[in-house]
Amino acid sequence: MKRAILAAVAVACMVAVAAAPYPVAQANEPVSAPDVLALPGDQFFPESIASGPDGTLYVSSLVTGEIVRFRPGSAVAEAFVSADVNIGTGGVAVDAQRNVLWACAVDITFQSTFMLRAFDLRTGALRASYPVADEGLCADLALANGDVYVTDATDPTAVPLRPARLLRLRTPDPRQPTGGVLSVWSADPLFTGQGGTLQIDGIAFDGGSTIYLTNVSTGQMLKVGIARDGSALPAAEVNFGELFSSPDGIRMLNRFELLVVELTGRLLRVNVVTRTKTVLREGLDEPTAVAITRTGKWVTEGQVLRQQSGEPPHLPFKVRRVQ
Repeated sequence: MKRAILAAVAVACMVAVAAAPYPVAQANEPVSAPDVLALPGDQFFPESIASGPDGTLYVSSLVTGEIVRFRPGSAVAEAFVSADVNIGTGGVAVDAQRNVLWACAVDITFQSTFMLRAFDLRTGALRASYPVADEGLCADLALANGDVYVTDATDPTAVPLRPARLLRLRTPDPRQPTGGVLSVWSADPLFTGQGGTLQIDGIAFDGGSTIYLTNVSTGQMLKVGIARDGSALPAAEVNFGELFSSPDGIRMLNRFELLVVELTGRLLRVNVVTRTKTVLREGLDEPTAVAITRTGKWVTEGQVLRQQSGEPPHLPFKVRRVQ
């Protein structure tokens, strides 16, 4: 079973983190919402989800490449980025300062260059595009101190397996997505475990000076400090006494707590100080990502195991609200 899970994860480029480390709801955001949001079509396979300052949700498709949005309180999926723009779309993250949605343009066949792209939050128009160098992956995203951090989970089809990396995009004008440089910020040896497929994947920023990562193959959570000069400090494992089960997307709840989704079906609340885990929901349908709004925690049920095996998905594809 574990081997099947890891093989399925190899086709997925995982989750996203919103612009704020733990989003704060706006005064006009609805306090009620449907419990399930249905996604269009029979090939959507939702990969990532991000929330805007007003509570709007953005959901990406791993297979079709499209991105849809749900307005606060609405169950209607609106087209945001059409299916003819990206081959597939992985992680997404709202950048309110630049007024864009950052997205990982991916190819689950690993035949095309992965890209970090910025789409206008109002119109969905493409504003900027940055290729990931050295045949790297754009898996997941987080914003920290005005920069965009990208997990490069490594191409699982490459022989030998390349080291996983944490990339950083810095733009000359922190209010604009253009003119930046996407470069390697850290290639710490802890990012790449023994064997497995995809490596570091989920990413979240605590709002201070620490970036948290999950490794989908090893089941570890890692942390990387940001030094005063902006460079990366050595990575360290956050040891909970037991490994996670194929951890995917993560999201900060507050400075010391995160939400973690496991591909095997659980949503967890974890405390990095007490090193404890609390199960919030079990039985989710192969969840890949989570976002937070005033109305709850929104989980994408990605069904990546079925996508990998060719088994028909459970339709419609869903985003499920957890209180």
